[in-house]
Amino acid sequence: MGSPKAEILLLTHGGWGEKLIDSLKMIWGSTARVSEIPLMPHYTFEEYFEKVADKVAQMADHSLIITDLFGGTTSNVSAKLSQKYNIHILSGLNAPMLLEAMSSIDSLDDPQTLRQIVTVSQQGCKDVVGEIRASFEKSAIR
Repeated sequence: MGSPKAEILLLTHGGWGEKLIDSLKMIWGSTARVSEIPLMPHYTFEEYFEKVADKVAQMADHSLIITDLFGGTTSNVSAKLSQKYNIHILSGLNAPMLLEAMSSIDSLDDPQTLRQIVTVSQQGCKDVVGEIRASFEKSAIR
């Protein structure tokens, strides 16, 4: 029996992270080490903190929490838990970010991996029409 494996935990307002996980199953297949704890409107900070703390206490060191909004309850709960647990926290959840995190799940203890996840997340945000136009213009120049 090996050491516990890192996990990815999504913390989102209203539970849209679970829908993202379901969607990424179409691309990735298994998402067994990815889960979500939704922040629902009726939860107090303390209730949500306890739900997340219960999960994080069972997670391996260097597991990753990805939150939807920096400065929101999801990030604040994570930040508070990082004082007790050896976890990583990123905010700004999007599909490219989660795919990169899933592909790197076994190297989350490497700071370069975390930087790469953030970079991929940022690069995933595009002006689609602008990108297409720039591509056409670039190919017309050749």
